[in-house]
Amino acid sequence: MNRSLPSIRALTLACAALAVPLALNAEPPAAPVQPQDEEYARLIQQHLIDKRFTTELVDHMPLSDTVPSPLKFFGRIPGTPDELTYAKDIQRYYEELARTSPRVKFMKLGTTEEGRDQIVIAIADEATLAKLDQVKADLAALGDPRRTNEAQARQIIANGKPIYWVTSGIHSPETGGPEMLIELAYRLAVEETPFIQNIRNNMVTFITPVVEVDGREKQVDTYYYGKKTGKARPPLVYWGKYVAHDNNRDGMGQFLKLTQNITRGVLEWHPTVLHDLHEAQSYLYTSTGTGPYNPSLDPIQSNEWWLLAETEVMEMTKRGVPGVWTYGFYDGWVPNYLFWIAQTHNSFGRFYEVQSYGPDIQKGLKLGPTVTSREWYRPNPPLPEIDWAPRNNTNIQESALLFALHRVATDHSLYLENYWVKSKNAITAGQTGKINAWVIPAQQVASLNVIDMVNELRHQGVEISTANQAFTAGGVQVAAGDYIIRGDQPYRTLADMYLSVQNYPASNPRPYDDTGWTMQFMRNVDLKTVSDPAILQQPMTLLAADVTPPGTITGTGSTILLNHTGENELVSLRFKLKGAKMLAAEAPFELGGKNYAAGTFILPNADRASVERVVRELGLRGEAVTGMPSVPTHALTAPRIGYMHSWLRTQDEGWWRAALDTYGIPYTYFADIKARAGGLRAKYDIIIYPTVGTSAREQVIGVAMNGSDPIPYKNSALTPNLGKLDSADDIRGGLGQDGLAELKKFVEQGGTLIGDGSTVEMLAEYGVAEGVSVSKPSELFTKGAIMRGVFTDKASPLAYGYQGKELPIYFSEAPVLTISQGGRGMGYFDPSGPGVRLSQNTTPNAGSAPLSTWGAQPAPAEKPAGTDTTSPFGSQLPVSRRGGADPTQFPRVVMQFPDKGDDILLSGMLSGSQALTRKALIVDVPDGKGHMVLYALRPFWRWQTQGSYFLGFNAILNWDHLDAGAPAKPRP
Repeated sequence: MNRSLPSIRALTLACAALAVPLALNAEPPAAPVQPQDEEYARLIQQHLIDKRFTTELVDHMPLSDTVPSPLKFFGRIPGTPDELTYAKDIQRYYEELARTSPRVKFMKLGTTEEGRDQIVIAIADEATLAKLDQVKADLAALGDPRRTNEAQARQIIANGKPIYWVTSGIHSPETGGPEMLIELAYRLAVEETPFIQNIRNNMVTFITPVVEVDGREKQVDTYYYGKKTGKARPPLVYWGKYVAHDNNRDGMGQFLKLTQNITRGVLEWHPTVLHDLHEAQSYLYTSTGTGPYNPSLDPIQSNEWWLLAETEVMEMTKRGVPGVWTYGFYDGWVPNYLFWIAQTHNSFGRFYEVQSYGPDIQKGLKLGPTVTSREWYRPNPPLPEIDWAPRNNTNIQESALLFALHRVATDHSLYLENYWVKSKNAITAGQTGKINAWVIPAQQVASLNVIDMVNELRHQGVEISTANQAFTAGGVQVAAGDYIIRGDQPYRTLADMYLSVQNYPASNPRPYDDTGWTMQFMRNVDLKTVSDPAILQQPMTLLAADVTPPGTITGTGSTILLNHTGENELVSLRFKLKGAKMLAAEAPFELGGKNYAAGTFILPNADRASVERVVRELGLRGEAVTGMPSVPTHALTAPRIGYMHSWLRTQDEGWWRAALDTYGIPYTYFADIKARAGGLRAKYDIIIYPTVGTSAREQVIGVAMNGSDPIPYKNSALTPNLGKLDSADDIRGGLGQDGLAELKKFVEQGGTLIGDGSTVEMLAEYGVAEGVSVSKPSELFTKGAIMRGVFTDKASPLAYGYQGKELPIYFSEAPVLTISQGGRGMGYFDPSGPGVRLSQNTTPNAGSAPLSTWGAQPAPAEKPAGTDTTSPFGSQLPVSRRGGADPTQFPRVVMQFPDKGDDILLSGMLSGSQALTRKALIVDVPDGKGHMVLYALRPFWRWQTQGSYFLGFNAILNWDHLDAGAPAKPRP
């Protein structure tokens, strides 16, 4: 919800009563009796080039006879210009702190994709640390009010201790948090001021200094390469194995090891606060957000955001530190960030954004009026110009964080009570609220997709049961064995966030990230909400472990059939049985009283033992029959796959690789600059080239050829952490126009090129994908939402396995595709065909949009505005395009947006929907002997769109028979 100005001001005044009692003109605190490290203090002053960025909390450093300071251990202090610390060395230091101090405990959370440790340390007074398991047990008890009565909870609230977990370094170029946390850990462990003692004695501080450990090592490599050679640094094109900045968008998908490790930590320790440190704003933004806040959040959560943020703003402002503010920057809507793992589990998640650490000094840093104006939420704004240094970054965020730690330690009972009440409220909402349970029918076409979704929710702590018998509740028929997510459980908040339909009115502030993410839509799973508390009294059995499907083959005979159900494990079958003969049915058929879908896998004369072994492993279901079905078929070959990336950016393409790796699809990974050498068709049958996320022109140019020195990206003595996935002596040059020509040649010679996002825009704008054009409608406004896609050509192999005429798909702004005459979905489209209509966007926070009935077959799409004269091919254009000759090959539209704008949006935000009506979502573009398969939707997005994965897998499996089911070509 949006907060009104009066309510926020009232909260601000209330916060003033909680301030740390130190006014601007107060006497300085008495010198502590603890010996001080004068050299450390001297270096703090030396590196602090602007003296306004300090407080009495961080302008000194105590000495310890037993515990090494950062200066003693590293030979320098955090905030030293031109220096960064590897994560492995931060870990060594934390291990040494734990070895030398009884107030520090070192633990490992898990490993990364590249095998590095992800760690956490706990800091508290000796007595608390000695009974850390009791702290864990107390917090778990507060987190589940079903097993803790009011009296027990009140005793824990009065005597228990919260955990404040600080994380940093998830975004690898944001380098300051890990450096500052080196110093904070030491200060919390050894300092004896009453301020620090209050934190140690009343709370446990957890610190994970680097979340993205793999990316941190690469960042430090690239920095020192530039520093030591004086040459251009390689871009940080890889952080982790799969994604870069999106590693902080994995909270719902939970694919990355770093997300899984933090989630397991939250489920084990029940931290009261999870605080993630970032760098993107001037000078320090403490998160509250602008709204609209996610409506599934307990109202207490938004109050916690404001209470603590205003404390930090006030205390830093009292001390004259400029540029500490709140309210703007972000909304508080989508639960995909790392710190939202806390929100979805009733804890308190928050984050900072701080001016960049560097580590270079930024002389004369200039800021514009949008961030330097004095506002009620920015009482002492950033300055128009300033000299900024790494120590500024260290001081400002360490000071603010210490004030936050002190406030939570002082008010520990308040924050423990909030955690208890939020957990109670979640259970009560399931008993008396609008939704009492969610039911996922076990018997669905893609039952393995259902099981995958159930297991993923369990991994995030959601309790799921199975119905012991059939019953009806709230008008919903439940069969024995159906999955039931009870509403009366502590993590109901998570279930409600994931399973609700989102409605983000366009009149709200511009959304920061995705606006729609409804889990069952993204996974193409049928789910029913139950509004009847009687369901909670029905007999059901709680799942104690993941669901493991029993893969089987029934029947007898030498031919084995596996119905194409859209289950993602089916694609693995082809590659696990690489030498087996495998066919695809080109049409639906019936055999032995059972209906089989188009695309059904047919294995004639199969080696049943080897097939059965793989079927059991994958959890699939097959039938052995005595003869071949009477249906047209084509061979499913195991293609040679080339996977092309750009050295510009690998942010989004990693989600494709995640799916290929998970489902066992082999590929050869190479950079776009290698395409210029040609010979692609001799090496590959398929080239997958996912979006680069740049403009078409930038994608062709690649890393600019500025200067004469090559820019290497490879493993070396100077850069030992680079080159794990791909390497090059010089990454400059990009695809180039010659590379584009080679891609076109690859297709003309019989290859299949697959792409989405910016790759589609590039192929259209440069005239490679003939008959396809892109537009940017000015009236269109959408951001990461779930839309309704309509199959217009169910006979295309790209549509195999999908039972209905429509499918929820993820779309975000672009590309908007227009197909020239002749490419308008000339295949099967039955408006009365099978499948359940998807419900249109409804509440929670806006009125439902009207539903329109489906009309007749879509009208022809618009003709393109004109031919792109920037095509690099000149006379290489096909004969059909030279001299005004009529085309002989046409794009084949397999899926498009609905005919009516009101039918498009399912979940999220969309304004200007008419700009999308009948626009293509999947296009098969034949060219010569081959094809281009282009997606305007995102079939692989953030490990959330499993329901659309087979739109991509079908292109891989049927790469050399994409013409199957095509209507007869129109006569010129």
